[in-house]
Amino acid sequence: MHRRAWRRTRGGVVVEAALIIPLALLLVMGAIELGRAWLSFNLLTHAVREGARRAAVTPELQQDDPQILSGIDATLQDAGVEAAASSVTFPAPLQTGTLVHVAAEVQFSPMVSLIFSQAGSAAIPLRADVVTRYEM
Repeated sequence: MHRRAWRRTRGGVVVEAALIIPLALLLVMGAIELGRAWLSFNLLTHAVREGARRAAVTPELQQDDPQILSGIDATLQDAGVEAAASSVTFPAPLQTGTLVHVAAEVQFSPMVSLIFSQAGSAAIPLRADVVTRYEM
């Protein structure tokens, strides 16, 4: 009698597994994507803060200073992230205490668009901004 009851429930287990496994995979993939996006944003924020620190003490700072922008790009590239756009702006004339605005943007590509080419370009723009005072 015990074997007969087990045989009747075996089909139910397969159906339950077929319903639960895709949901569990969706949750796991979502958590991984959220972690990747958070990591990319943290790397971007770190690179922009480093750029702002350099900009605050760079003698003869220029609008979109290539030295600052290349530093941001290098920091991001070291982490495996490519900057889409970067900028260093401030109101003229530049003097001690002037607010300097440093910004950068990256395009985050979810794994879904990398795995399924039919998903199209689902890149999400991530942007970080820092405002600091010029100290030179």
